[in-house]
Amino acid sequence: MINGIIKLFYSEVVKTKMRNLPSSEYRLRDECKDIQNITLKIDSVFFKALKFILGVLILFFAFNMKFILGIEVLLLEITYVVYKRNLEVRIKGSLENIRNSIEIKATNVLDEKGKTGINLLSSLIIIGILTGFNYIIVISFLTVFLFTIKHICSNIK
Repeated sequence: MINGIIKLFYSEVVKTKMRNLPSSEYRLRDECKDIQNITLKIDSVFFKALKFILGVLILFFAFNMKFILGIEVLLLEITYVVYKRNLEVRIKGSLENIRNSIEIKATNVLDEKGKTGINLLSSLIIIGILTGFNYIIVISFLTVFLFTIKHICSNIK
């Protein structure tokens, strides 16, 4: 019971002190904002460089293992870059629409058929690594790759 009374008094003291706080926004000094913007830019550049180096290393190891695996990984990386660029443009457009309070229905570029195609491409690469890249697997990979790219591009337009 004493604990309840203490909690009640404490909560009332805290409430009154919070009411007495200024209700205006707290602002960072301009120097802090500049430092924050610089660190965000450095982080962005660092992570982009890290992703690029990782992609080049994966591509290098893929070409060292098998030439056909290198070509397949190169095609997948190109598809990834195109998809990310398209996604970035869509997100920036959506943010602009939100800022302008304009609602436009966005079409989903990567639907279930596209996701299935990408999963199938990954599976074909794994099967190709295990079997030594038979001609049938390479032809299957290229066929699935072309149809997946065609489907993703048709959703973009």
